[in-house]
Amino acid sequence: MDRAERTPIQATGAPPAAADFADTDEVDLIPVRTYWQLVRRRFMRHRMAVISLVVLAVLVIAALVIPFVTGEQYQRTNLRLINAPVTFEAPLGYNELGQNLFLRLMRGTQISLLIGLAAVVVIVGIGTIVGSIAGYAGGLIDNILMRVVDVVLSLPVLFIILMIVALFGRGDVWVIIIAIGITGWTLAARLIRAEFLRLREADFVQAARALGAHPMRIAARHMLPSALAPLIVAAALGVADSVVVEAALSFLGFGISPPEASLGNMLTGAQNYFFRAPERVFYPGIVLVLIVLCASFLGDGLRDALDPRQRVEK
Repeated sequence: MDRAERTPIQATGAPPAAADFADTDEVDLIPVRTYWQLVRRRFMRHRMAVISLVVLAVLVIAALVIPFVTGEQYQRTNLRLINAPVTFEAPLGYNELGQNLFLRLMRGTQISLLIGLAAVVVIVGIGTIVGSIAGYAGGLIDNILMRVVDVVLSLPVLFIILMIVALFGRGDVWVIIIAIGITGWTLAARLIRAEFLRLREADFVQAARALGAHPMRIAARHMLPSALAPLIVAAALGVADSVVVEAALSFLGFGISPPEASLGNMLTGAQNYFFRAPERVFYPGIVLVLIVLCASFLGDGLRDALDPRQRVEK
């Protein structure tokens, strides 16, 4: 059968029947995908983001499993193993106190990731509340809240964190988390406010108001889910920032204190051995760099994946 005989256009002008398309290879059926299916496909096309997600997953699993299995062994000292070389039980050797460097590195990674993730929860919580109120209410309330944001942005953040940690508990994990959280929420607040200002005049929001929905319900059930994309990206980048701040605090002596381990105090302990054993600086340093780079690439991938304007190839 040639092309003319298979064409579903009828000479009489009548609309073609469904059966007329059964034998044609001219029609391409486009599958219907949901928003999250498109997000997944766009994310999988971002190779560096996928690699970063895998590396972060490996780090998180190792940092959770190894300290859980070995218990308090990372704190044990053995004077006969001071500065001992690499062994099967200690793949990274021993430090100046005879402590297993590999176990301390895994415990330090666990503590640093815990602080980073918990601080982001505080940052996102405060930023979402402030930004949604400012964006939904507008007017005087918006101006007051944004001036508060401007004041917080003008403060020397690291100095404020050092002051809070010094006053309320040097070396306390939760004090560090709260200090990082209450000084780092301004970006999340600005992002949520911008999205709420854009969405509050949308048709579905106006329809909810016309039906008599409570403003809190409109903000939480209708507007916030549509504003999550930039917030998720900011949260991914906030993890990297929080881990770096914790490492800086511990390096300066205001963060996690020995015998507890963190990436920052491992760098502090290794600085006296920089020329004799530079690998001691390399181990926590490379983990810190990996966390920051992976979080940054993951944030870029999520930004592209959550952008509905990005096209997905078939």
